[in-house]
Amino acid sequence: MRIAFRAAAVLATVLVTAGPVAAFDDYVGTRSLSMGGALRAAAAGDSGPLLNPSGMPLLRSYTVEAAYARSTRRDSNFFHGSIVDSTSGLNLAGGLYYTYQGNAPDDLPKGQGHEVGMALGLPLGEYVSMGTTVKYLRLSGDQALNGHSGGTTFDVGTTIRPLRGVSLGVVGTNLYNLTNDEVPRTIGYGVAFTPVAELILAVDGRTMLDAWQRTGNKGTSVMGGGEFFWARKFAFRLGGGYDDFNRHGYLSAGLSMISEIGALDVGARRDLFSATNDPITIVAAGFRLFVPQP
Repeated sequence: MRIAFRAAAVLATVLVTAGPVAAFDDYVGTRSLSMGGALRAAAAGDSGPLLNPSGMPLLRSYTVEAAYARSTRRDSNFFHGSIVDSTSGLNLAGGLYYTYQGNAPDDLPKGQGHEVGMALGLPLGEYVSMGTTVKYLRLSGDQALNGHSGGTTFDVGTTIRPLRGVSLGVVGTNLYNLTNDEVPRTIGYGVAFTPVAELILAVDGRTMLDAWQRTGNKGTSVMGGGEFFWARKFAFRLGGGYDDFNRHGYLSAGLSMISEIGALDVGARRDLFSATNDPITIVAAGFRLFVPQP
């Protein structure tokens, strides 16, 4: 564990000092993407650093993940990698991640960047956990809107489990304002319901604290979805929601093939309607490695 975290820390340092860096609103992870963007109340594993760091202690595991995603919004490509370890004897969960995005829109300058983040989560008793994610980023080209090329910001979240099978999540994202649409300041909140071990249902909302600079919109996005595990070898996901950035409604779906050593994940989102007549499609694929613990 120490070797893995030191290696990731060295990688993060190299990336931070190597050139243009960024954070990316479209990328929420393959699992969350397939569930409409929800999971802030059940953000275990790689979903923790991306959605709500207080969710990492929910599942005791050591997971290494790599993923690729493509979005037609600004013709974007994403490459993502993470290490999340929640097996500590002190019940402290930690995660390190890196995401690259490159944009090549037809009517705007090209942009590229990197995001490096570190997340910590700690359970406070049986029913409450807290967490924070600190991220460093810089932006270039299309992503450096109005000359704001990044910096350091952070998320703070909490997860509450008042009843068996029910969890509530609240998270403030990018709370230090970097004045850029790539890292919007938001309040996210959600509820997750697990009526049986094989089924998770989640509904989330996300409210903007500042208006989008590109559109001038300031409102709330709503998202929800479900995940069903079959025979401990497959997971099926469906979801949908409303995206306030471009005022789009959308549907999403995904599938995982799972073994004892890892999982292969695929997912996609497609707009149903668009106020701007520019429907968005996002597709993602990833691989998770489950590191055995002694």
